[in-house]
Formats: sequence, C-alpha cells, structure tokens
Amino acid sequence: MEILILKPTDDLSKLWNVLSAFRTNLVIDTYQQELSEMIEDGFHLIYISDNKVIAGFAGYRYVHKLFTGKTIYIDDLFTLPQYRGKGYAAALLDYIHKEAEATGMNKVELDSGPTRNDAHRLYLNNRYIISSMHFSRPVSPDK
Repeated sequence: MEILILKPTDDLSKLWNVLSAFRTNLVIDTYQQELSEMIEDGFHLIYISDNKVIAGFAGYRYVHKLFTGKTIYIDDLFTLPQYRGKGYAAALLDYIHKEAEATGMNKVELDSGPTRNDAHRLYLNNRYIISSMHFSRPVSPDK
C-alpha cells in the first residue's frame, strides 16, 4: 500500500474507476476537465495504490473561515468496496491530519451523509466530533 499525490501533470484517466464508483454523477467525457479546474482552484487529491491498483482516494482543500480559522476541508474520502477493512481510509485521514499539522491548520473538517454509518464509525474512531448540520440549496430548480 502506498499513498500518492496527484500532480496536475498526471494522467487523470487512471482515476476514473475509483472516482466514478464514488461520484456516480461524473461523466467520463468531462470529469478530467472538471478535475483539472478543481486542482487549479486549490483542490488536492491523494490516492492509495495497492499493487498498482487505485483502491481509494481523498480530495481536500485549504480554507480559511472566520469560525474555524485555517482548516483543511475534506471533500471526498472513498475506498473501493473490495479494499475496505484494510485501513486505507484511516491511512488517508492520517496523511491529511499530518499535512494539517505541518501546515499550521487549526482543524480538519468534512461532511458525511446521514446514512453512511460505516463512515461515521471511522470518523468517530479518528476523534472527529459531530459539530454541525450541513444545509444546501440549489441555485436554480434544475440543479
């Protein structure tokens, strides 16, 4: 198992299987452009390689908020089902926690769907607390 950092010059097509398994709304013809734009906007992506197979990934960004100060916000954390139970998600979190400490962040935050009980257990076991509820609203009715 190895944690690798996605670089802007990397071949983004290698991530399709793991990204599309988690984010089923992605379109194969446009996800590379979308991911490139996100990286330009400060998105970071790390991934787990297990015998040269991408088994999981985490995407995060640095944000500065009035409430929490300097924070790493985790947008995505996912492990393919066949690789779960090997500690890969915890390893990705650990990498991000070390990155937060090394860069002087105050917090690491994330949102999780209300029915994702296995994910909640992982977060609670890694000393996360339930600190708020997240609300969202589409800008237009068709989104």
